[in-house]
Parts: sequence; C-alpha cells; structure tokens
Amino acid sequence: MAPTFAWTQTNEIEKAKKEAERKQELQRKSYALVDEIATGALSLKLPENRGFVLAEAADLLWKRDEKRARNLFWDALNTLALMTDPTNEPEDKKKNLNSFFASFGLRRALLLKVAHRDPQLALDLLRSTQPPPPELLGGGYLPDLEQEIAAQAAARDPKRALQIARESLAKGVTYQLLHLLWRLHDLDSELSAKFAGEIIDKLQTRNIATDFVASQMAVQLLVSSRTSTQAFLGAARPVKLSGEQRRQLVEMIANGALGLAANANLLYGISDVMPEIEEFAPERVAMLQKKIAAFNQTLNKEQKGWQQYNSIISKGTPEEILAAAQNAGNEHRRMLQQQAIGVAVARKRADALREYIDTEIKDDSVRKGLIDALDTEQISAAAHKGNAEELRKLIAQVRLKEERARAMVEMALLLAKKGDHDEALKLLDEAQTLIKNDFSSETQTNALLALVAAYSLIEPARAFAIIEAAIDRANDQISKALLLDKIVKTGAVKKGEIILQGPGVPMDFIMFKYGKGLAALADADFDRTKALADRLERHELRIMARLMLAQMMLRQDKRIRMTGAD
Repeated sequence: MAPTFAWTQTNEIEKAKKEAERKQELQRKSYALVDEIATGALSLKLPENRGFVLAEAADLLWKRDEKRARNLFWDALNTLALMTDPTNEPEDKKKNLNSFFASFGLRRALLLKVAHRDPQLALDLLRSTQPPPPELLGGGYLPDLEQEIAAQAAARDPKRALQIARESLAKGVTYQLLHLLWRLHDLDSELSAKFAGEIIDKLQTRNIATDFVASQMAVQLLVSSRTSTQAFLGAARPVKLSGEQRRQLVEMIANGALGLAANANLLYGISDVMPEIEEFAPERVAMLQKKIAAFNQTLNKEQKGWQQYNSIISKGTPEEILAAAQNAGNEHRRMLQQQAIGVAVARKRADALREYIDTEIKDDSVRKGLIDALDTEQISAAAHKGNAEELRKLIAQVRLKEERARAMVEMALLLAKKGDHDEALKLLDEAQTLIKNDFSSETQTNALLALVAAYSLIEPARAFAIIEAAIDRANDQISKALLLDKIVKTGAVKKGEIILQGPGVPMDFIMFKYGKGLAALADADFDRTKALADRLERHELRIMARLMLAQMMLRQDKRIRMTGAD
C-alpha cells in the first residue's frame, strides 16, 4: 500500500502545481490585457471615455504597479478636464449646465475610486483641479467631495476619515456628513458618537428654519439615535447620543418649525420625530400639530397627493397601495405599482396580491403587465435566497416565456451547486428553447445573458457558441441604432463614438450580475474569451468588453466560483 499512497500523493502535488501554474498564466495574460486596454484608451475620441478607461486600468494595476497606477489616475483626471468647459453665455445656459454636471459626475466617480485606494491621493487630485461651478448653477446644491472621500476612507482608516471630515465640517454641513457618520458607526461606535456630537454643535450655529440641509440632518440624527428600532440606519445598534444631545436636537427642530420662515421639508419631517418631541418638549406638541395642520392647507394638489401616497406606502398593505395606484395620476401610478409589488414580495404576500390583481384589475393589459412585473420580482427574490421550491412554482405559472426561462436558469444553477450537473444542463437546454437569440427587448436580453452566464458555469462550450452568434447579431443591431441616432438623437453617441458610461445600467451592476459567468469562460479558455470581445465591430465596445474581462479576472474578491460558497 505504501507505494500506492506515495504515487497518489505525488500525483496530487503535481496536479496542485499545474493548477497554480495555470492560474499564474491567467494572471499574466490578464495584466497584459490591462496594458493593452490602457494603451487602447488613448485612441478613444471622447475625453470622458478615455478618462473612464484609464481610471479603471489604474485601479486594476494598483496592487501590481502602484507607481504606474498613480500616474494613470492623474492622466485620467487631466483627460476629464479636456471636456468642454461651461461658459456663462445666456443662450447656452441649459447646454452648459448639462455639460458641467456631466463633467462633475465623472470627476466625482473617479475621485471616489481613487479614495478607495488612497484617500490622500484623492484629496491631492481634488484640490489640484477643482473647477468652480458656473454662475448659471445659481448657488444650487453640489455634493461635498472632500466629505465623500472621507466616507470612502472610513473602512481603511477611520481616524484619518474623521480628520478629513472635521476639516470639511468646518466649512459647512452637507448630507455626506451623515453618510460618513453611518460608515464610522459600522466601524467604530465611539468615534461616530464623538463626530455626531460635533455635528450637533455645528447645527447649533445654523438657522434650522431656513437651512434645508441642516434641518434634515437634525431630523435624521434624532431618528437614528432611537434605541427601539434602527430601520432608518439599517444597523443593529443606534448612534450613541446622550439625553442632553437628543433634547438639543428636539429644541432645534421645534424652534425651527414654529418659526415664521420654517422650510417645508422641516414641517414634513416633524411627524417623524413626534415621539421625541412628546418626550423632551411635550408643551410644544399642540402648537406643532396646529402649525402642521395649517401648513397642510397650503399644499397644492400634487403635494397633497405625494403626502397621501407616502402615508399609504409606509402604512398600507400591498393591496391598498395598488388600489391607490389605480386612482393616481400618471406621475404617481407606476411608482405605487412598483411599491405594491416590492412590498408584497418582501412581506411574502405575493400570492395574495396576485389574486387581488386577477379579481380587481379589469383592464386586461394593465392586469397582464402587473402579473408580469410580480413574476419578475418573485424570480429575482427566489434566486437571491436560493429558494428552489419557489422557483419550481414560478416555472409552472409564469406567463412570459423569457421570464419562465430565467426562472429555469436560476433553478439550474441551484441544481449545479448541489452537484446535479446533468439535470441542470437539461433544464438549461429547455430554457434555451424559450429565448430568442437577440436583444429585441429588455426581458429577452436579461434572459439571454442569464442563460449564457449559467452555461458558462455548467457547460462553457455551449456558452461560447451562443455568445458568438449573439455578438454577430448585436453588431448588426448596433450599426442600425447608430445610423438611426444620426436622425433621432438619443444622447448615447457623441462625435461618432458611443459614450461608455452613459445613462443606463452601470458597469459594476453588469459585472455583479453576469461577471461570474464571464470569469468561468475565461478560466475555461482565456484566449477564446478575449476573442469574443474582439468580435465586436465598434472599437470603443471592444475596449469595454476587454475591460470587463480583465476586471473579473483580477478582482479576486468579487469572483464567485462553483465551490459551494456564496
């Protein structure tokens, strides 16, 4: 037995060695791909595209070559500065304002990405290039980027984050301070308690009645300090405030609300903190209720509608919310319908709402649309929870073929995770017959991408075949869309180039949803997966696809393998 054991042990060591070498080769190819991406970024026409790709490449290179990554981050920021600077010419106000906010948003995203790596570098970038907002902004609200950088820094160094926040607090109060407070709260409750006290001291110097941001911060701080529930923070424990600090907040809020110049949002928020007012200032309750009643009489029809609907959403059943939607105007109806469906699924009342829709909604098209939306929400919830029984039930009842296929795909992934490869593959093959190999609608596209991601994990060869055919069709559809864009401007194209970070589904979400399938394909055959990206006809889309591939291969902490772990 000894020679057999020794041979088996040697064989296992050899296998482990080969696997380690294979992973090293995959990493080498991935970093080589990042080099190609960074070089390819320089050939992009739009500064916003170049800046975005350079920043993503820098982020990927950080651990391997920090010096080069820092230079790429600087290059990315300087590239974004090449976007058209807004002027203050009256005839160009709308155009300039849109340009300013587009540039500001891209710059903000870049700085927050840098802050995740090195908060001080992010501050250096911010302070070296910060452009003044155009006069046409009219003093409107902009996020405080220093405070946002501090929030990003909290996980790495809470004390340094607090130092940055204190420097920023000296300049004024913004919503980002609350976000930072909650980040600190998750990491160090003592530090967050100190900072909360400093925010309260700062609020004491503001006019709560007229300062919109300060009044909202006071209300939210008070709510977040409750010991009974932390639904507001989503945390297990409240922010630590002393009784005296809570009393100070109540006094500020009550004084501001009873003042002649009380802002509308403060009056809206009084009901949220009425328990604290009853506790610390009971003599003010009657006066505040009278003030709120008078304020409600001044609301227009739309404002009263929002107030009514907010109350229904927070207190009503899914059926009551949906009933309210039927009588609401177009601007409220869709929102209420989505809320009713979300609440029903979250509270496990989907079957009851389905019955209500079947019996109470008379319009056939509306009824079908609501049922389809409920199916979609249930599939997503069941997949997230890994609820095989719920998925089986949905497969039998879902009306839309592509949504039924998506439920089958999620079920197949659960089967594969349990080791039932053949049954999982059989289910995927059945799902494929229900999905068109095109991008004719959002539901079709989602179903197709989900199918490909599942095949990638279960049977990679099938995934390659589907993707190759889908890319050829996509090339044709993209060409037609770009031709149409010359006639009907969509905003997706600028100077003949597709905007890579335009409105729509963010890249991080796409990677989270389908990235593990892409990583599985690359593990199976990196070169063929890279060739899929190169199959795209548009240069900017080829770079984007290559970037997604590199991200999934190098961000190990985000990759999910079929190892039985979520």
